[in-house]
Amino acid sequence: MSEYKIIIAGQLEFGSERVFNQVLEQYTHRMEHYYKNDILLKPEDFFKPEELTLDVPRTVVIGSERDWLNTFNLLERVVSFSMAGSINMWRLRAGSIMDHHVLEPHSDRTTVQLFNRGRQLVDQKDKEQEALAMMTKVVGRFERHAQAYERRGFVNLRLRNIDDAVYDYNKSLSINPSMPESHYGRGIAFSRKEMWTEAAADFEAVTKNSIPHQAIYWMAQVALGDAFLKLDQPAEALRVFNMFSKRKQRIASLDRYNRRVNNIFGKLLVGAGRAGDAVFAFERSLAGVDDAKAPSKNEVHYELGRAYEAKGQMDKAVEQWKLAGDFPAAQQALKDASVGA
Repeated sequence: MSEYKIIIAGQLEFGSERVFNQVLEQYTHRMEHYYKNDILLKPEDFFKPEELTLDVPRTVVIGSERDWLNTFNLLERVVSFSMAGSINMWRLRAGSIMDHHVLEPHSDRTTVQLFNRGRQLVDQKDKEQEALAMMTKVVGRFERHAQAYERRGFVNLRLRNIDDAVYDYNKSLSINPSMPESHYGRGIAFSRKEMWTEAAADFEAVTKNSIPHQAIYWMAQVALGDAFLKLDQPAEALRVFNMFSKRKQRIASLDRYNRRVNNIFGKLLVGAGRAGDAVFAFERSLAGVDDAKAPSKNEVHYELGRAYEAKGQMDKAVEQWKLAGDFPAAQQALKDASVGA
């Protein structure tokens, strides 16, 4: 029988003791009698009666296809009773994702309906004020709605209401401390306030509560590397950007980072005396797609020339500086090279 690496993470809120007890009783009964205990999450480990939640910090287990299907089917039933929250489930074999499901409430309960409508508004241009009002209405009805606070924080961040965004993310994380989206959003807010130590802590928390198959994991890695540079910790930035540059996961939404990150990574490698490795980083940077935050190809050609110069390969350095066109530093480098020739 094939076995898989299975990852489960998330939190569900049930809103009342009556519903919580009903769900827990059904979960236990179906686990014991219907699924014969072939369930990956034992109720005593994850149901929290003091908070009326099902709380699953990132949990990694090895299980069969039967374990996977049984657990998925049981959690899908549980979600239908929840007021808020979500559960992510991944099934992997040899590092490749076989299945990924996001389980969220879609019942006709008023709070659920309001949140889902508000989330649609968040994604619409020029609907920020309506989205804020809707999410405020949601948390007014159910104060433990971590996702509503996170979405409101996102809108406040977009509107540059930074202190309001931090408040919302704090509220979200006080309810669900493992929520990567709220850690990432608060990290961005702290970055805007130039609170780099706090930002770095949040970006590290994202990677502890997500997996490398999620875009947010690598977005946080990039932001963490930037924070380390602001904190004058180039060795830590080098470590993080090395992970990003050599990642195995191919996620299309991350392509926009490739030129900028590999260019920074290359410069850090040159500074660390690893010019040979830097050449490969700059070549990956040149292969990256255009992006508003990325350096120009001319700038990358200049930096690649510097890497060749550090290796003592002046012919290749000059070749790259010529390819850099009118980039000022490259023009100066060519002049200096001609004087020294």
